[in-house]
This record gives sequence, C-alpha cells and structure tokens, in this order.
Amino acid sequence: MRNASENVESSVPASESVPAASVPWMRLAGAFLAGIPFFCTLPYSVGSWRNSPMDRLNWIFHLLFVLMAACSAPSVKDSAVRSKPDWFALPAVAAAAAMYAAGLVKHIYLVRILGGVGFWWTGIWFFCGWGAAWVMLPAFGALALGSTSSTYLLRSRFLISSMTALICKLAAAVICVAVCMVFILTEFVMKREVFWFLLAAGVILTGTVLSRGGAASAAPFRPDLTVAPEGVQIVELPLTEDTIRFFEGSEAHQYQVADGVFECNALVVKCGSDIHKIHPASHCMRSGGAEIRSESVVMHKLPDGRSLPVTEIHANLRGFPVVTFVWYTGPAETIGSFFAFRRKWSASDEWRSYQFAAFVQDGSEESARKMLLDLLSKF
Repeated sequence: MRNASENVESSVPASESVPAASVPWMRLAGAFLAGIPFFCTLPYSVGSWRNSPMDRLNWIFHLLFVLMAACSAPSVKDSAVRSKPDWFALPAVAAAAAMYAAGLVKHIYLVRILGGVGFWWTGIWFFCGWGAAWVMLPAFGALALGSTSSTYLLRSRFLISSMTALICKLAAAVICVAVCMVFILTEFVMKREVFWFLLAAGVILTGTVLSRGGAASAAPFRPDLTVAPEGVQIVELPLTEDTIRFFEGSEAHQYQVADGVFECNALVVKCGSDIHKIHPASHCMRSGGAEIRSESVVMHKLPDGRSLPVTEIHANLRGFPVVTFVWYTGPAETIGSFFAFRRKWSASDEWRSYQFAAFVQDGSEESARKMLLDLLSKF
C-alpha cells in the first residue's frame, strides 16, 4: 500500500516481505491499546443489546468491524513498517480524547462511544501512519454505526421508523464493507489535507441537521399534580411494574387528570442521580405495547400565552390512537427534546420529566392536542 504521510521510510519496499525482527511490535501494541477507552464502553453497549429494542441488533456492526479489521490488519502492519509515529495525528487524538471526556462528564454514552471510536482510530494513525488509518477508516465507520442510541437519534431527528433507521444503518455498513475491500485491493490513499477538509464539512453539516429545532426551551413549567386546580379532578394511580422497572432509582408518580369534559393520564418523574435510568418516553411506551407512529419536537402555545416545548408522540395503544406530550423541566428552563435534556442534565440540579397522554375520542388528533393544551393551561 502507498502511504500518504510525509514520514515514510523508503528503505523497505512494499513488495518485499518484512522480516519479523523489523516489525514495530511496540507501535502495533500501542495502536491496539488506543482502543482501551472504547473497550470501557462495551459493558454498557452489551447491556443495551439485551435490554433496548432499538439497540438489539447493534452487535452486527461490531461483528463487521472485527471482520474488516482482520482483513485490513496486513495493510496496517505494512504501513507501520514503512512509517514512523505521525505527530500530525496528535491534534486529532486530542480532539477525540476531548469528545470522550465530554461524554464521560455529561453521562452521554453516545458521545462517549463515538469519542472512544475516534481515539482508537487516531491512535492507529499516530502509531502506524496515515496509510494504516486510511485503510481502517471503513471498519471504524461500521463500528460507529453500532453506537448505542444511534438508531433512536436517526429516528427522532429525521422522523422515520426504527426499522427505516436500522435499514439506513445497514445500508451504510454495506458501503463501508465495499469501500474496505477497495482500500485493501488498491493502493489509493487520500491526502490527509483533503480528507480533513471533507470531514470538517461533514461534521458541520451533520451538526447543523441534528441540532435543528431540538434545543428550543421555555420558562420552567412544573404542574403540581398534588393540588387540583379549580374544576380539575386528580387521582393518583398505582405504578405498573414496567414503570417501576424503567424508572428505577427515580421517584415516579402516575395520575389520572380530568376536567369534566376531557381526561388524560400523567406520569411525573423526579429524575434520580443515574441519568442512564431515564429513557425516552417512546421507549417506555413501546414496553407497554404501544405502536409509535410519529415523534417530533414541537413548540406549543398554551391558551394563556405561555410557551411549552414538548416531544409530541402519536401512537396506537391497545388498538386506540393516543396523543402524548413529554417535556423536561430543570431549575431554569423547560426542554422538549430528550437529547437536549441529556446534554443539560446535571446530578446537582433537580430535573423532572412530565408525560401527559390522552386517547383520541372523536377521531381527531388535533382535538386531543387542543384539549391537552387547554387542560395544561389550568396549572
């Protein structure tokens, strides 16, 4: 393979076999050990394969990574033989380490996993040269596709079904496999400068798309369901086993709320110190047998003029359509997006999750939405 980095040692022709004594085993070991941060995330990922319906098939992408890495290993070794440590990689190593640390501090496993993937790949670049990093790029792309919550992120941001999101990921993985074979069978290596320009453009574009509309916030809105407003009846209900399991470590209360014309169910969760036990509402609804038809972040206006950002979920439960509002309220703001809530959550602050769900009684989801907003305006 032709190495594109500037520190290529030309004393060892690519076509000649490399004596075992000349193989830089220490640098190859360093490249492997750069995967330790990623390895530390594997127990959580394996748990999600068992417990999360949307993450259950992510093991496929990890298996593809192992197969592609095994096929690419000879090219990586050849690149390491012909190269010295590439100090040009250090800024990329630092950026990946910062991403991993941010995920660790903010308790966001998706960010932490992607940071671990990036740190491992940039570690290979540093120890084995740009040629090795380039040939391993498709394998690490497949590994990134297996990140926990990646299916949910695609589904919620692009308003597609979980199956469609999974199919998109599998299609991307097939492309990674094809590109991997091309890289192994040819000597093509893109220049580092061109690659980083394209990567920077892709990151900016992806960040713009993923952040669009998701972080809208409003003043704190904390309905107190222990005190019924005038004309409203509130009855606390016993928690189901699924609810107790989903919100283990947090304080949850379930209510039936009615105003004589309209009634709905409400779930209020005082988030505990383990953010990983707080799940998107659609996860909880699926465990209860609901079929999610759509899910989007919407900024609503209550009749009294207050703004309320919510995740609005349209689903079928036991054969009946249901409209659900979900939002998250901290000490200074209310957020409708689960991912924005995860970014801003802190164990030192008190956050509450609110979920109001109403069956569609007259076939009109717009009517159910309006009655939910009218009811909430009374708090």
